[in-house]
Amino acid sequence: GIPHGPHPGAMERSIGQKETNELAVMVDTFKPLMVTEEALKIDDGKYYKSWLE
Repeated sequence: GIPHGPHPGAMERSIGQKETNELAVMVDTFKPLMVTEEALKIDDGKYYKSWLE
């Protein structure tokens, strides 16, 4: 994967906020992960475009 920053506008929305209710998870592996059928069922095929807003 490619490291990336926050979604467009996220930094501006955070101005004046003390905290947010978010969770970010990053997984680094030595070997590639295998995609399961269960994961494919919940895949959001448009997610990669969410960074283009």
